Amino acid sequence: MAKALLEEQGEFYPIGVCVDQEGKTMQRLSKDDTEDLPLASILVDQIQLDFISRLSAGTITAYSIVYEATVTNQQYPEPTHVLIAKFSGTDTDTEGSCFLPYKITDQAVEFLEPWLE
Repeated sequence: MAKALLEEQGEFYPIGVCVDQEGKTMQRLSKDDTEDLPLASILVDQIQLDFISRLSAGTITAYSIVYEATVTNQQYPEPTHVLIAKFSGTDTDTEGSCFLPYKITDQAVEFLEPWLE
């Protein structure tokens, strides 16, 4: 879903996806009513607080929050655009982040090799 949105729009706004007790997937968007274009970090925090609460209450079994960022590391010493999918669930060892680097050239999105942390 995140790849398709980035390819269609050329930009990305944070989204959340969760799985309920029946295995049904639901998308979660957030809006800060104080601004027309709130900071992405505010939206990520809002979505995460909601999902943590729902996970603790047992109404969902897992969630992921996907947002855009720029990173540098050994593999990408120059600033590189990535989609980051932070995920967590009720099972043990189901917490982490998936990084999907990409570049946009001639209005086409090229996805590079992802990694997990």
